[in-house]
Amino acid sequence: MQLAEFRPTHIKSLASGLVDQVTFVPHLPAPGGDVLATRTFDQVGGALNLEAAATRLGLRAVHCSPIGQGPRSDAIRAAMAIEGVEAIGIETFSHGDSGLCITLVEPDGQRSFVTQSGAEGIRSFEELKQYDYSEDCWLVVYGYELVYPTSSAAFEELFASGLIRSKIVFDPGPTTAQLTDEVLDWIGKNATLISCNQSEYQKLAPHVSSDAWLLLRKGAEGAELHHQGNVVALAPGRKVPVVDTNGAGDVHTGAFLAALAAGNGLQESLELACRAAEYSIQLEGGCAGPTWEELLALR
Repeated sequence: MQLAEFRPTHIKSLASGLVDQVTFVPHLPAPGGDVLATRTFDQVGGALNLEAAATRLGLRAVHCSPIGQGPRSDAIRAAMAIEGVEAIGIETFSHGDSGLCITLVEPDGQRSFVTQSGAEGIRSFEELKQYDYSEDCWLVVYGYELVYPTSSAAFEELFASGLIRSKIVFDPGPTTAQLTDEVLDWIGKNATLISCNQSEYQKLAPHVSSDAWLLLRKGAEGAELHHQGNVVALAPGRKVPVVDTNGAGDVHTGAFLAALAAGNGLQESLELACRAAEYSIQLEGGCAGPTWEELLALR
């Protein structure tokens, strides 16, 4: 597949939306210790980081995961409505409120997570088979759903069903080490685009087909796009003030997809994605992608 020639009508996301409880700390506490935080706030994150990054740049996003019922679920629905993300997740097979991600942010922007899944992590094949996996969209899959004990079997059944005709975008995220070889073999063979950082790629590399496009994020060094064993696009990073790196990878991926959908070439799309990620890390929270006006002002 020629990546730059694909013109999706939308993104369809099977990833989880949850609430991030973001706490800024001078350093992580020692085991059994405590540390005084400097600031704490709640923000909807998870799947919305990528979805909002895409919608702010004009690419429609459809959220196909349950959200649940409760105060966190209400916050997620409200945030998705503001961002123009269509929430069509089937709630019949899940229960309870959405999950919570406790995020500790250190002065250099580095973040550490403690995730408690909720309704968004309770998945069944009966739910997943009801979505339309048409050829005209990107299908976003995250690693979390493939390791949660309440969803992994449902996704494996979906993968084996043959229902997916969409172009798969896969981001393993912090769960990379927990993914099974069987799942990675399927993803490596069937994903069109794999987006990950350098440490995550070490685990993925033996499983990735040469036909897959690899969006390799390298933090402050920028990013590379690989295909058929070659680096086909390279965008250097730029030094910017770092406030919070939470969600920067999601913003990078969402902006890359939106830039491609808008008709930009591989090199230009990669550069725009890097600028979007740089924009996001100068703001608090993970749902911090730019609009086109804000993005083009950074070039």
